[in-house]
Amino acid sequence: MPIVDPLSDKEIADRLAELPGWELSADGTALVRTYRLAHLAAAILAVHIAQVQAELDHHSDLTLGYDTLGVSITTHSAGSRLTAKDFGLAARIAAIAPAHGAQ
Repeated sequence: MPIVDPLSDKEIADRLAELPGWELSADGTALVRTYRLAHLAAAILAVHIAQVQAELDHHSDLTLGYDTLGVSITTHSAGSRLTAKDFGLAARIAAIAPAHGAQ
């Protein structure tokens, strides 16, 4: 797997401003978002996200709740720091989530 350079704090802030609803984890090492949607729709969105992750060869942690789907994205190979790959995956997820009724 190629080495991916971590982003600077400014790059992270600039890119985060372009992703409404996403925020940094408490420790600043991941992009996180919780989507609220109908229970079965959450499961279907999780499968759709898994397909995107396979396409991009970049994977997040997904937490399925009754009417929520939590997403946490970081680049483990960069020392659990944020990279452009994380923001690319978050943008793809943000693009597909509304079609599943996610808020």
